[in-house]
Amino acid sequence: MTQVNASEIQEHLPDFLNTLSQGETSIVIEQAGQAIATLISYEEWKRLKQIESYLLLDDEEESFSPEEVITTYNQLHGTEFTVENIVND
Repeated sequence: MTQVNASEIQEHLPDFLNTLSQGETSIVIEQAGQAIATLISYEEWKRLKQIESYLLLDDEEESFSPEEVITTYNQLHGTEFTVENIVND
C-alpha cells in the first residue's frame, strides 16, 4: 500500500495509475496526515465486488434464531428444551 498527500494527486495521477497497473493494489490519499480516500486497482475492485456479492447473498439466506430452532425441534420430537436448559446443562 502506497500513501500519498492529496496535493500530489493531480500532478502525479499518471504515475499512480501506472503503479496500480504494475501490481500495487491500493494507494491511500492523505490530507493533513489523515487518510481521506483510496485509489485501488481494477483487479482489487473486482475482488472487493465479489466479496460484497458473496456477503449480500449470505445476508439474503434465511436464518433462524436459537429459539426458533429449539421450538421446531420440540414440535418435531415432542420435547420441551429451552435455550436456558441447554446452556445450563
